[in-house]
Amino acid sequence: MSLQLQLATSSFLHKENSTLFLDYRTKRDHPIHSGKLSPPGGKLESIDFSPMDGAIREVLEETNIIARNLIYRGKVTFFNEKRAINGKLMNKNWEVHLYDCYFFNDRKAIAREGELYWADNKIVPQLPLHEGDYVLWEWLSKFKEFEGEIEHVGEKLTRAELKSSIVLK
Repeated sequence: MSLQLQLATSSFLHKENSTLFLDYRTKRDHPIHSGKLSPPGGKLESIDFSPMDGAIREVLEETNIIARNLIYRGKVTFFNEKRAINGKLMNKNWEVHLYDCYFFNDRKAIAREGELYWADNKIVPQLPLHEGDYVLWEWLSKFKEFEGEIEHVGEKLTRAELKSSIVLK
């Protein structure tokens, strides 16, 4: 692994039978998510933040939603040594800590990056996501907690490996 490892978070906010995504389908200038849907999240700017603190901050920054009582779901390492998005080579590997959130205040929710999009959970596998996000969605539906690795060559998913898991009851 020659690329620097960047810590990040991704949070899945759930309301009724829907999950919140940021819709970048019309925003073409986002370097990673252009044309896709993605859950709120982002890199941890400082080692002073725990991943959970970072997740709460990212949700607030991107959606103006105050998230509470996040539930840790696991982490996935994205190996990006040979990954390119929209023709641009990635310059970091990512260790993404994943959270679920069912308790939040969204009365003042506003989109700060992509548009807010509440997706019916049944159709998430048909939405325009990154290939690795389809794997994450499957793992989130099967496991209470997990650790995995995802690797791409170019924009093609070449490996998705579950390293450990705790099955949902």
